[in-house]
Amino acid sequence: MAHHPAPFPFNEEERVLSLEHLDVLDSAHEKEFDDIVLLATTLCDAPIALVSLVDRERQWFKACIGLGVQETHRDLAFCGHAILEPADVLVVEDATLDPRFSSSALVLGPPYIRFYAGAPIVTGSGVALGTVCVIDTRTRSLSEGQSLALQALARQAAALLEARVLVKQREQQLDHLQERFQQAERTHSEVMPLLEHSRCISSLGMLTASIAHDFNNLLQSVSAAFQMTRLRSRRPLDVERFSDTGLQAVEQGRQLISYLMSSVRGDGPDLICIDVTARLHSAQSLMKHSMAGSIDLSFDFAEWGWGVLCVEAQLHAVVMNLLTNARDALNGTGQVRVATRWVHVEDDLSLQQGDYLVVSVQDNGPGMTAEVAARVFEPFFTTKASGAGTGLGLAQVKDFAVKSGGDARIKTAPGAGTTVSLYLRILGSIAASEAI
Repeated sequence: MAHHPAPFPFNEEERVLSLEHLDVLDSAHEKEFDDIVLLATTLCDAPIALVSLVDRERQWFKACIGLGVQETHRDLAFCGHAILEPADVLVVEDATLDPRFSSSALVLGPPYIRFYAGAPIVTGSGVALGTVCVIDTRTRSLSEGQSLALQALARQAAALLEARVLVKQREQQLDHLQERFQQAERTHSEVMPLLEHSRCISSLGMLTASIAHDFNNLLQSVSAAFQMTRLRSRRPLDVERFSDTGLQAVEQGRQLISYLMSSVRGDGPDLICIDVTARLHSAQSLMKHSMAGSIDLSFDFAEWGWGVLCVEAQLHAVVMNLLTNARDALNGTGQVRVATRWVHVEDDLSLQQGDYLVVSVQDNGPGMTAEVAARVFEPFFTTKASGAGTGLGLAQVKDFAVKSGGDARIKTAPGAGTTVSLYLRILGSIAASEAI
């Protein structure tokens, strides 16, 4: 009987891009991961234990005890089957009796696998990257306690993988800060702007924490009210439809609060690779409800299926922020257009060479002068009357674009309207979810 490899998970491309983003494949041994396999062999009384990451065509071992190889072909991977059910531990008590594995070269030949148990390593966004697994050359079972221990080790492996990214990001930030301070030492005039920027960022963090706390309490009340409305309003259908839109806004607000609080705590939000155009398409109803009745809001979603690494809740918040600015600029009447397009960038001073998904919000309002446009992305800069705006919105738009590997740009002139474009770095193609 021929051996049949595991099918790909439904989110395979997103899963692989998330794994590649971690930049862990083919990295050197790390004691923290070696400790995980040591604990696995001890707790499960097994001679072989692995921290296995399932790549496009192979499974690669970040840590290994009991095997003399660093990787195997994915077609032979027991772990390829385990990642299909991220919430469960896959247990194979006798591989010779399991039709999925009985004809495998790893069962019929060295290391003569008989027993396998693998707990999926799952990211905070629910993507299974691989497993912490134990293997034995004799048939046996796994106790409930051993199964729970294996899942705990898999969660620890996921936390270590995500921590590696944060450490690298902080090292890069430290290198950048050291370079900036060295430049400041040479030019005294650069010191004061740096100190002022630090003061603004500190104030922004405290303000964000305060807003997040109060807004979170408000969302809980609004959510409860919407749910009661929906339960008691099966008819007319319009009421239920508006309730759905409101609940969608509450959910996006909840995700935004989670992002704000994690940013203030410093533990970082969950970055995932998403089809930005598909997410914006599904939020059209919510965007339309943010506009005044006399404003014509249109959409031109030209590009689908491009994966961008970002925080989805912040994506929605940024676009809603741009729509609010456009609505205020139009003063009640005019046209606003939300669009996506693909561009290839070369020889750009602020963008790396490569492919980008451009999300733009365009209005036909009064526009801005060159002097104002040059400062709109600065924290706390605003042209609104005192108390009418914080000057943080476009600064957060810029921060989102930069963290997504790109930049934010503005095109405007007096009497010519305003277009704000977000250049978001494309990681690759993912399955398009266009629903037209």
